[in-house]
Amino acid sequence: MFKELELWKKNLIGLSISQFLYRAATRSLLPYLPLFIKELGKTSFGDTAIWSGWIYSSPFIISFFVTPLWGSYGDKYGRKRIALFAAFGFAAAHFLMGMANSLPMLLVFASLQEAFGGFYPASVSLVAANTPKEKTSYALGILQSSSAAGNVVGPVFGGLLAYFVGYQSVFFIVAALMSLGGFVILFYVEEKEFVKETHEYFTWIKNLKYIRMNKFLISSVLFLFIYSVGVTLLRPTFALFIDSLAHSTHNSSAIAGIFFTVFGATAAISSAWLGKITKKIDVTNLIVSMSVITAICFLLVPVFNSLFTVAVILAICGFVIGLILPSINTLISNNVHENRKAGVFGIGFSASTLGNLIGGIAVGYSVSFLGLEIPFIFSGMLFLTIPLIRIVLIKNNSK
Repeated sequence: MFKELELWKKNLIGLSISQFLYRAATRSLLPYLPLFIKELGKTSFGDTAIWSGWIYSSPFIISFFVTPLWGSYGDKYGRKRIALFAAFGFAAAHFLMGMANSLPMLLVFASLQEAFGGFYPASVSLVAANTPKEKTSYALGILQSSSAAGNVVGPVFGGLLAYFVGYQSVFFIVAALMSLGGFVILFYVEEKEFVKETHEYFTWIKNLKYIRMNKFLISSVLFLFIYSVGVTLLRPTFALFIDSLAHSTHNSSAIAGIFFTVFGATAAISSAWLGKITKKIDVTNLIVSMSVITAICFLLVPVFNSLFTVAVILAICGFVIGLILPSINTLISNNVHENRKAGVFGIGFSASTLGNLIGGIAVGYSVSFLGLEIPFIFSGMLFLTIPLIRIVLIKNNSK
């Protein structure tokens, strides 16, 4: 049955499976990483928060610099090779994290997670380069839906693993899952149409200049940065915010996990519908409208601060925000020449990485000075800048 599928459909299935495993693996660690850090370093609450922030952000520091290089290599040597290198490199980094016996060692190993190319941008560029243009929105929507599904399953899966086998063993299981995803790509995904670039190698600098010449690409990179900062601002202190609403430390983490699941589930549903939605709504206009609704949702959270209303708002916000990222990737794909896609997607991912880095570090300081509601306000204000960028850079043009 699978042999009869078109190449792009077969590749989409394989990469979607791998992307699901990747996201489930990474998200399984998030709820318990601070606890593991406290257990490993025997740190105070303040030191645990500082170490958690830096260990959470350290992969993004490395990834910001190396992902565009791997993207350019993908355009020259093949996207499948980069995806494989990223998958197995990520698995090796998590295996080493499980072996760490000190916080500095854990920090070094954690920083290696994205040093091997960045699995998500490698998958996106591989799908975009091997999918017919008219099917790109559909394919990227399915890929994002698989990623969102992994986000839903990951925390629950990680909670069960941590309970039965302990925090440190979770790293080894994550490494095994990511290796499985790598083998799926190795044996199932085929980059049949790739042609090696022999006449010119598009470096990181050349790809930056290429982006500067296209207002759609400039806007897309800015959109990715804003999206990443806005989303990352909410993650580190969300459980504390829920705890302040629940007035209980006994079940606040469970409630936070449920809320994350609701948010991720609605995002997964909307991502799968992207192909149909973009047939009726222009991609750029979709990004702008969904960003405005996202901003409104985040700004409403501090106003209606009860568990029920926050759950409803986050469910709506998850559905809306699930359309933004694959739409931005579609906008990039539609405006990039075939032999530059991996390189440009790599630069776009660096913008996302920088946003993750800034958001992850900044949220701790902002909350300590301005309170637990401030991340929602900052995120809402950030998403409102997307329509402003649309007006300034793209004006009334659309593609």
